[in-house]
Amino acid sequence: MKRLLIIEDEKELALSLESHFFNLNIEIKIALNGEIGIEFFESFKPDLVLLDVNLPLKNGWEVCEYIRKKSEIPIIMMTARDSELDEIHGLEIGADDYIIKPFSINVLSTKIKKYLKLNIQQEYLYKDMEYSFKDEILKIKNERVNLSTREQKLLEYFIKNRNKPLSRNNILLEIWGIDNEFDERASDTLVKRLRKKLGDYEELIGTVRGVGYIFEER
Repeated sequence: MKRLLIIEDEKELALSLESHFFNLNIEIKIALNGEIGIEFFESFKPDLVLLDVNLPLKNGWEVCEYIRKKSEIPIIMMTARDSELDEIHGLEIGADDYIIKPFSINVLSTKIKKYLKLNIQQEYLYKDMEYSFKDEILKIKNERVNLSTREQKLLEYFIKNRNKPLSRNNILLEIWGIDNEFDERASDTLVKRLRKKLGDYEELIGTVRGVGYIFEER
């Protein structure tokens, strides 16, 4: 299993990233300052480092230089400072990529998949139901089923995480980019709509009491 080290002092952001990347089936460790980041780099042996610039104890530049002297693993730097000079400096000291906060979680996810060389599923087949990730098309009994953008994202999220219980909050974070227990009904409504679109295959989406939902072939 691939390993991702997130070095980020904003705890809520770090945990949010960890939750989002859960579906990539990778092992994740979080460090909340530069010194711990270096310790975890040595002990955790990550395949990729997601590194914030503004860190306590040791800043991101220092951590990047330390890692690059010891390893050629990819480093993606994150910063709230939209400065061309900062970006150039980061690349010069060994970073492989650079992303400005606030960033699109989907763009960052794509970068992580690229650097970890993760296998991306192209097609899902179950009996006479098929979904193409490439074309974003669902067919049941060879008939195309029209999905809204959110229904399609939810179906992909379920397929990639099949047989795993998914909380309503995880669904909110994945589809809407928010984590708020008061909006959980939005997850329920979206799941209800997707079940209806699946027709004879609505039973693929099961309810896990006290947790949320699970996509399970029966």
